[in-house]
Amino acid sequence: MRERAEVLQDEPFCRHCAARSLAVRAVVVDHIKPLSEGGSDDRGNKQSLCKPCHDAKSKAERAAAARRRAGR
Repeated sequence: MRERAEVLQDEPFCRHCAARSLAVRAVVVDHIKPLSEGGSDDRGNKQSLCKPCHDAKSKAERAAAARRRAGR
């Protein structure tokens, strides 16, 4: 839990929104490369996101995983 707070303190705004020049407060610490896909738990693989961006990223990752399982 402390590490989550440190990431949000270090990176208080959503990284995806910031890339679009928007200043939206981050509330979720996300693994850039999911652990389930071989990502690490290191700080370099973590980013701060707002809930809508995190939800959209997670949905896209689930869809990509389903396509891979289906052999597409």
